[in-house]
Amino acid sequence: MKMEKIILMICFILAGTAVHAQLNPFYSATNDKYGYKDGGGKIVVEPRYDLAYPFTEGMAAVRLAGKYGYLNERGKEVVTPKYDFTWHFIGGFATVKLGDKFGFIDKTGKVVTPLIYEEANNYHGNCCYKGMANVKEHGKWRLIKL
Repeated sequence: MKMEKIILMICFILAGTAVHAQLNPFYSATNDKYGYKDGGGKIVVEPRYDLAYPFTEGMAAVRLAGKYGYLNERGKEVVTPKYDFTWHFIGGFATVKLGDKFGFIDKTGKVVTPLIYEEANNYHGNCCYKGMANVKEHGKWRLIKL
């Protein structure tokens, strides 16, 4: 019986740690900016962004001075805001836009598909299109492998 109580206590501690590990965007009216807090309400990322999105696959898009980048789940800026728009991560990749061209990056910020497409859509998480994306090039849509 004593061992069961110890195991139960360890489970509660681990569950509490997991709750506190999740970062959530919050708005600060003081400086009209967004930051991130952990599950316990502690500020992990000071409010400095114009917009802050929820995490998807351990990454969150942020906007600063009209440009988008990404933070990892520890609140570290992995991709400096430089894109004109970004989408959330699906299957380890995200669609990004720079100027009028689209491409894809991985979670390190490395460009895995050059920004040469007229349009692009994430499909990598779909069971039928895993690792694939729909792109528009020369006015025609096609699937590419990422």
